Amino acid sequence: QNGSAGAGNGGEGPMTRDEALEVLGLSGNPTAEEIKAAHHRLMQKMHPDMGGSTWLATKINAARDLLLNS
Repeated sequence: QNGSAGAGNGGEGPMTRDEALEVLGLSGNPTAEEIKAAHHRLMQKMHPDMGGSTWLATKINAARDLLLNS
């Protein structure tokens, strides 16, 4: 079904800042340390080597990169 925006947009178009925050479970203006900590915590659970999916790991990495480079 269409009409739902957010982190689950299927990779259509570039990730927005709001989507990146949602993926990492953050809000507001997190510091670089907070972004890195959230990324690390999620990757420990969602890394493909730990039973997670490559797709989700890619989204988590993209969210970290977008927030650290914006």
